[in-house]
Amino acid sequence: MPAPAHPTLARSTSAARRFRVPLLAALPLTLAAALVVTAAAQAATVRVRDGSVGFAYRVTLIPVNGTVNAVQSSDTTLDFAALRRTRTTVTVNLAALKTGIALRDEHAREALDARNFPNASFTLENFSGPERIQDGQAVQGDVTGTFTLRGVPRPLRAPVTLTRRGNSLNVQATFTVNPQAHGVNVKGGDTSTRVTVNLTLAP
Repeated sequence: MPAPAHPTLARSTSAARRFRVPLLAALPLTLAAALVVTAAAQAATVRVRDGSVGFAYRVTLIPVNGTVNAVQSSDTTLDFAALRRTRTTVTVNLAALKTGIALRDEHAREALDARNFPNASFTLENFSGPERIQDGQAVQGDVTGTFTLRGVPRPLRAPVTLTRRGNSLNVQATFTVNPQAHGVNVKGGDTSTRVTVNLTLAP
């Protein structure tokens, strides 16, 4: 006949069981909290901290290339684990347009009516590409949204390359726009302008 369990041992076993039940019940909550903390660590409010926009245009077969280094953006919530949720508006100050010749700069700003429409902008409405990006990784995708020039909005889709470096995200894109579709009419001007974008979003 087996010996009866020692009273102290029985109490210890019972207490362990009582402790184990709430511990198991709390485990899903602990895991959920960990996921929330991890997601919060991935997200940050960022803005354009460094950016430039270049363009290649032709007037009567003469190439006219230029850059604008005055690039800004709205405050943006960037989540490296949920890139497709990103929404922002990037603004380019046309008063800072440079082509290398001062008189040509003035003519370009007049053609763009920069006095009445000082900014060109792109509002991001959707990102089609990977959902996540790791530190040091580069991914490719497409952005779609609204490009506004000379006060005239037009839909735009462009391929982008995203490169993460710590808490910052470098964005590079190349696309074409039709200036005439935005009311920019220059005698002898091409109907296609190549635009390159290089900017960094960071806290």
